[in-house]
Amino acid sequence: MINYGELYYDHYSKYLGEPIDREIYRNNEELPSIQIFKYENVFEECFVFNTLGLSNYKEVLRDNMEISMVVDKAFNSTGYILANVLFYCLGNEIEIGRGTAVSGIESIEKSFYQKYDKNAVYFTEPFAFPEEYHELDTESTQQMGKVLLSFFISQAEYDFFITYGAEKFEELLEESNVDPFNVNRKSVI
Repeated sequence: MINYGELYYDHYSKYLGEPIDREIYRNNEELPSIQIFKYENVFEECFVFNTLGLSNYKEVLRDNMEISMVVDKAFNSTGYILANVLFYCLGNEIEIGRGTAVSGIESIEKSFYQKYDKNAVYFTEPFAFPEEYHELDTESTQQMGKVLLSFFISQAEYDFFITYGAEKFEELLEESNVDPFNVNRKSVI
């Protein structure tokens, strides 16, 4: 049996180095926890937050994955918000993949929403990381693993995504030269 926790941890170590912090989040006592590791010195003036344990929910998510989130601010809120969004997805059996977005950050941490005007988390393929970062090497084509990138978006951006879909939304971000790691950035809508 493949130990995904160990494989993902080794994968992170290869590309990000050693974590500087780790937080453990539980939705309830019966279900597996999700750990969130924090890495520094990967991107200038940013921290990278990576999940470990989401791969335990493969049946619910219909895929084997972990999530990265890169931020230049809100270092004390990011792990908590990300864990809550993921538990919401798990509890509602929402498949996470490129072009998934979840709104409602104001109900998780109102002060974050008020300060940064970001009310949703968007999931997509990783960029700014090496190309190999996206796929976990399991030495088995039957049991693959992957890493997705998530970032904060405004309610207006979320509404645009819901109306026009992932392709148009990501085109808009690219055309607007958006830095998704910049938590304090202005909404493009």
